[in-house]
Amino acid sequence: SVMHYPFGPGMILEPAAFQGGITPAGGLSARDSTWIKTFYPPTDDENLPELKPAQSVTLGLAPGQQSDFVIKPSATREYNIGTFGTSDTVIVLFEDDGGDLRYVTGDDDSGDDWNALLDVKLFTGRRYVLRVRLYWADRSGETAVMLW
Repeated sequence: SVMHYPFGPGMILEPAAFQGGITPAGGLSARDSTWIKTFYPPTDDENLPELKPAQSVTLGLAPGQQSDFVIKPSATREYNIGTFGTSDTVIVLFEDDGGDLRYVTGDDDSGDDWNALLDVKLFTGRRYVLRVRLYWADRSGETAVMLW
């Protein structure tokens, strides 16, 4: 929100003038929180469908929508996770660390003529969350994600 509030050059050149604080005070307002939730809706990472090896899952997404999956590897090894279809997707993998999601890796096919693909070592006994966001698809219902 700080980008929405103008301030003069004294903020940078003479910060002593602002020792008493700035107006409005730092932090997110209720309006900021409501607005940002339209871009980042809450997720329920506890009840996600599981993405299992060698089973593709068709994504019935409209542009801008996202599907989330849990991955519970049965073996520690290198895995590939990728999307299929004529589409523009971003995939991001997180490791669940006691309820906190830690970024592991991600890929954005950037509208190029290839699909998002991760080559990553996953560990048995750990829980991962995969987020797949669709930005564009040539045909509705013809984009899928797979773990192998």
